[in-house]
Amino acid sequence: MPHIRSVKLELLRHGPPHNQLISPLTRYMGLSGRHEPVTVTLPYEQQDVLTLLRALRYGEKDTPTRRAQIREISVAMGQIMEKVPGLIADLSLDGDEAFVQLRLVFSASELALLPFEMADAARGFPGEGSPLALQQEVPVVMTREIRGADGRVQPWATRPRILFAAAAPPGVGTIPFKAHLLALREAVGPWLPRASAHESPTERLSPFLTIMPSATLAQIQEACAEGSYTHVHILAHGVPHPDASEVRYGLALCDDTNPSGMDVVDGKRLSAALRVKARGEGFSSPLVVTVASCDSGQQGSVVLPGSSLVHAVHNAGVPLVIGSQYPLTKTGSVTMVRTLYGGLLWGKDPRVCLYELRQQLRRQDRTTHDWGSLIAYASLPDDMESQLGEFRTIQAHRALTASMNRAHNLTERGIKGVDGDFTEVIDDIRHAISVMPDCDPKPDAPFLAAQDNRIAKLCILGSAEKRQAQALYLQHNENKSPEAPRLPDDALLSLERALTFYRRAAAINAHAHWPGTQVLSLSMFLRYYKTKKMELETPLWSFLDASARFDLHHPDPSQRLWACSNLAELHFLALVAGPLRPGDPRPSPEHFITRLLEEAPTNAVQVIALRWQLHRYTHILRFDDTSASHAERLTNMLTGLSEENTTCEPISQAGQPAKSR
Repeated sequence: MPHIRSVKLELLRHGPPHNQLISPLTRYMGLSGRHEPVTVTLPYEQQDVLTLLRALRYGEKDTPTRRAQIREISVAMGQIMEKVPGLIADLSLDGDEAFVQLRLVFSASELALLPFEMADAARGFPGEGSPLALQQEVPVVMTREIRGADGRVQPWATRPRILFAAAAPPGVGTIPFKAHLLALREAVGPWLPRASAHESPTERLSPFLTIMPSATLAQIQEACAEGSYTHVHILAHGVPHPDASEVRYGLALCDDTNPSGMDVVDGKRLSAALRVKARGEGFSSPLVVTVASCDSGQQGSVVLPGSSLVHAVHNAGVPLVIGSQYPLTKTGSVTMVRTLYGGLLWGKDPRVCLYELRQQLRRQDRTTHDWGSLIAYASLPDDMESQLGEFRTIQAHRALTASMNRAHNLTERGIKGVDGDFTEVIDDIRHAISVMPDCDPKPDAPFLAAQDNRIAKLCILGSAEKRQAQALYLQHNENKSPEAPRLPDDALLSLERALTFYRRAAAINAHAHWPGTQVLSLSMFLRYYKTKKMELETPLWSFLDASARFDLHHPDPSQRLWACSNLAELHFLALVAGPLRPGDPRPSPEHFITRLLEEAPTNAVQVIALRWQLHRYTHILRFDDTSASHAERLTNMLTGLSEENTTCEPISQAGQPAKSR
């Protein structure tokens, strides 16, 4: 995960936040890090600024003229930053740092009018002359924040649940509802359970995504009071508030009492709905609120007290609020939701997501300035990177479990001769494996330091690679062509990677007999596949057999069942390889399967896992006809058990099971 340096720029003045126009006579105090404070003045009068800002509202249809006006604004914003000398020194990378977060802190309403996000890099800054937020020499992500914002205390390693509230009341025009819904559906897709004939698409989505196609403020408040939403995405038009004496922008939601009416909701009312008292358990508080509307970040009038909608929501305690300071194109709004949620749900740092979003918006359409309209208020914890590391591990674990269950469903159909599309599930498994953090212990990652957790994570990765190999095998042989190779190269590579993960797990604790059994199994199979020699590592087998037998008396019933399961597989391998030593009795996997069935509760994961592991020996891990016959006979002893809602792979047998929170 990239390390991000945080740099704060504060511009402060005396007096209340409101009732101050922009003027060259107004003096601000500029603060950056530990550098000496400096005096900053603005080169414009209020009316001059308002005239320039009209270009950002697409009022000038002549694109070259509008570009020239935006260029003037960008240069002016960069020159303001240039007046704080310490900022130039701070905007640099050191060591393993990959990004700089420039935190803009303002106390004055008139400064919130200015589009600092569009500033050009001034003299001495990285990427001089190009937009500071887009240059790649030193990637800079700009966020705004409020002094004393309390969003920093909220934990980020929380199971995601999204509320999608959309509204297009009569008279405001259409909204890209379907495109946003599709983007959110794609974002939560890796964690969705396998489809069930008894469940509608909405029911399948409901634990992850709640949809309000014609949202009212009352509905949003009721949903936030009843459900713990970590993310709220609002799609609506931004319109001037009809009751405000000065210009203020709000969201055009549907009216609670009049189906054909419109309710223009300002930041205070929206904040009250999002942070409602929930069941006597304190105030609800999403981690992220994204507002896809025009002018949600627009300050409006500076004369009277008040602020933009996203400013008000952030001030109410939401750690991250993202909106648009100026008109937002429909295409840009779709890119916004796809890029943000496609990264946030995987545990990508939101600051990196913001940087990538600006880059994407810039590449997408050079005739618009959605990239500069984007505004983000952020108040993030000091240990953000550590929290996101834990969250990314948990999310990758959940995605692997979900994708392996979907692969399990397809595998069962494929074994029965029913064709299925394995491409999507294989891609899901690969992506989940790629984002799983390294399981080596690190000083800044204490949640991976414990032996059992490290073994569990490595075994998850091993199981995922094994499941991927099985899906690749079945996909390759769907045409049942007799000349098709039995095991494609990519499946073979997956098995070799699985062996590597299991070996790393077994090296942490040699007495953890499940990863050891998988090492024995995969080593034996890969050696046979390449050399046609049936060789069992007898010392390792004997050690694992003794370790598993010892756990037959473990005080935890679950560990006793895992011991039975592993002993059944160990004795199957011994049966296939032949006698370990002359005069040894014939291995009896049946004995341990019978004991497992006697002691295991209905639908025990140990039984299901053993059944599918033995079934692999009939196809992807097939040694020869004799071994496949033995495996099929043992599998039949375990058939007839319901597998609905049961994970097809054990998550951990090493110490405490890995938990899906």
